Amino acid sequence: QHYFIQSNLRMGALLTFLLFLLNCSVSAAADKLKLSILMFRHGDRSPTTNIPNDIYTTDSWPQGPGQLSIIGKESHLENGKFFRARYTDPSSETYLGLNPDYKRVEVYVQSTDKDRTLMSAESFLAGLFPPPAGNNLTNPLDVWQPIPVHTRPYSTEKMLDGPPVPCKAFKEGYHETMMHNADFVSFMEDNKETTKKIFDVCGWKARPDLLATIKVMESTYDTLFCEISHNFTLAKEFVEADLYNLIVPYSKVRWGLWNAMTDREKAFNGGVLLHELKKRVRDALEGNNEHKLVIFSGHDYTLAAILTCLGVYDGVQTPYATVLAVEVWETEEGGHEIRLIRHHKDEDLISYTLPGCQESGCSEEQFYSLNAHLEMSEDDILD
Repeated sequence: QHYFIQSNLRMGALLTFLLFLLNCSVSAAADKLKLSILMFRHGDRSPTTNIPNDIYTTDSWPQGPGQLSIIGKESHLENGKFFRARYTDPSSETYLGLNPDYKRVEVYVQSTDKDRTLMSAESFLAGLFPPPAGNNLTNPLDVWQPIPVHTRPYSTEKMLDGPPVPCKAFKEGYHETMMHNADFVSFMEDNKETTKKIFDVCGWKARPDLLATIKVMESTYDTLFCEISHNFTLAKEFVEADLYNLIVPYSKVRWGLWNAMTDREKAFNGGVLLHELKKRVRDALEGNNEHKLVIFSGHDYTLAAILTCLGVYDGVQTPYATVLAVEVWETEEGGHEIRLIRHHKDEDLISYTLPGCQESGCSEEQFYSLNAHLEMSEDDILD
């Protein structure tokens, strides 16, 4: 009996050891994250436009128009913390092998040349890379460490801010396309009286065409949205006219126009970024780049442009501080898979199925060929 007890104990120990080895082999064979490219919209901000008949002006906002708010800073600080947990924890299935202490060779950050996007990137990095313990820095750097954020002048930005301002080829083509879009023209014609009422209440002067008119509607919507979000009491005339609810449909139509663009117009907006994404994925897989994490800080239209070029834009404005992530995974079979996800604090993590790809993601070949006709290099866009 004593022999059988010892034998059973040895057998149990052997089985435990074999299960341990099996678990290790399964873990070792699991998919591994190799690269992540993050693209996000800046956080909450003040409005960029004054409404003529409004009771508020740029002086009503602490830092003036289009500036990141405290809420905006905090939301990207939290985003940084979210991706720190996702990418720097060795026990996580989404471990990127990213050093929890900032390492220059592992990370690249670029932003448009706007205060709100630069500050959003800095806020994000503060959450992603808090100073290492025992760094012996004096206040206030003991709770924050400077990390470089690259940018370029707005007049020459072609990747994150759409076509450069002087690009007549895009402007003329886009105007022609929209003015002949039946759904858009029909909406504006059907809402002529509402448009006139909104213009009268706001104090706007008539615009020369429908496209210029809906741009005014979008900026008006944005201003009202900002005021409501920050608990401002709207002007009495605006409340009596139910202005905000009147103008919401115009904003929805405006964002829906992204999917009505021609391929040329889509390429002008997001083709350079699409080209950059594919180049960075290819460089990483061929061992030509040490970056594990690439971060692009932009705007709602930056995300609309790339989602449109990837073929998955839903025509809805992305909320403040929305983050898109292109993740490159090494599969247990030895291949690679490219996946697109979306993170926002108010929604569950969204995984996109890109056109021509599996639900789990794209193979290298599928990703490289995805809407290749929309890719553009910066040299393709003349100033």
